[in-house]
Amino acid sequence: MKVWAYINPQTNILCCALLSEAVPSNVNAVELEVETPDDVVLDNGVIRVKTADEKLAEAKQKAINELFQKATAYILQYYPDIKQRSDVSDKENAESYIAYRGLDTSSIRKDITSLVLSNTDFQTALSNLNQKYNPNNDQTIFYWLSQVLKVAYRQYFVFQVKQEYASYIQQIQQATSLPLPSFNFKTPFPSLP
Repeated sequence: MKVWAYINPQTNILCCALLSEAVPSNVNAVELEVETPDDVVLDNGVIRVKTADEKLAEAKQKAINELFQKATAYILQYYPDIKQRSDVSDKENAESYIAYRGLDTSSIRKDITSLVLSNTDFQTALSNLNQKYNPNNDQTIFYWLSQVLKVAYRQYFVFQVKQEYASYIQQIQQATSLPLPSFNFKTPFPSLP
């Protein structure tokens, strides 16, 4: 498309007209061939068209910003902020109670980490923890083990989405031409009771 770019003498702002007749008579306009009027820039007093590198850098930054918003929305869709905050409290309460009952919280954390990272389903993981740390089948210990385990699975979901996000960012940053690829998050939210 053709545009006529000029600096508005009253506002000192770069303007683009789609018709030469739309340019005020008291200014000098530069006729340019562009994809969109956004491709026109004022660079040290010179009106010019953005370079391919400038367009790519702008597109990358826009894609990164949009991806951040997408990642945040994806996480919050499954794991709302208020639930994340209550999980922090639940985890602290659970670990306090478990420690009060004389159980080794460090060992429990290690076992939970191992179970979550090995993609063990929640019920099997809870059963394993209960057998190891709750041989008398105390319902309060069972409840708090369950809470800590749920928190771990939800936090691992967030970690996986962040890993996916980092991978997409890297692909955007390594792009050498337009258009940039689009991305959709695929990490499933854990199935928890």
